[in-house]
Amino acid sequence: MSFVKEVGQARWLMRSVLVFAIASLLTIVLGVIVMAQGGVPLGIWIRNPVALLVALGVSAFLAPRGWLLGWAAPVALVVVALTFLGPEQEGVHRWLDLGAVQLNAAALVLPAAIAAFLHERAILASTCFALIAFALAWQPDISQLSGFAAAGVVLGYARYGWQGAASALLITTAAIALCLSRPDPLAPVAHVEGIFAMAWTQSPAIAAAMGATLATAALSPLLLWRTGRVGWAGLALASYFSATSLAFLFGAYPVPLAGYGLSFVLGWTFGFAALVSAPGANSLTSA
Repeated sequence: MSFVKEVGQARWLMRSVLVFAIASLLTIVLGVIVMAQGGVPLGIWIRNPVALLVALGVSAFLAPRGWLLGWAAPVALVVVALTFLGPEQEGVHRWLDLGAVQLNAAALVLPAAIAAFLHERAILASTCFALIAFALAWQPDISQLSGFAAAGVVLGYARYGWQGAASALLITTAAIALCLSRPDPLAPVAHVEGIFAMAWTQSPAIAAAMGATLATAALSPLLLWRTGRVGWAGLALASYFSATSLAFLFGAYPVPLAGYGLSFVLGWTFGFAALVSAPGANSLTSA
């Protein structure tokens, strides 16, 4: 029976990996088509597909070795904190300056931290998550904070039960209240936050297809629900993906994968890789 169960989990693992990879690729390709038709320079839109190829290659090397787990929460806290030493735009701190590009720190590191939470030291990871929530509030970044809050409540329940969920909800509600009290004057950029509006102007069919593929990529971690403990991490990651994908409906917030943004491409891929490489996901990842 254990062998049959392991084979079944292997199938769900492969299905989830394929669904995520294909849906992510299609979303990025559709976004690239929209950007190219919208006059965005090649030097900009080519970065998303290149980032996906790099992320997939790096993930294929790191995931089987478990190197995306272990200290994901402390690393995420340090990276998010570094944004306060980096560049700002009108008082908003969200980016790491790497010369030619600026990376959204939260989008880059939060997915892996969410995927790895249940496999790290409970007190350390929980403390880091609480500090990250208030760092996001102070940046301010309601998009990333909302997704992080949704994931945090799920993870709190998975690790500590209803008390954990209630504590996570209380902490993130306070962080969200702080975030909403701080001004966010940044205007949307057409090929970042406004990619769906740009797509709809060009072709409603492309916009609809892009929405469908983005939704599929965001929900793909739910395919791991049958793999026990990893299923909770999958639900948390899907909650984060979904919340950040929908944030553009409520303000000038980036659209992951579809719009320009290397951090989202890298972060989503590393997060999903950390999820499928977690202990208990499948023995195939431990070779």
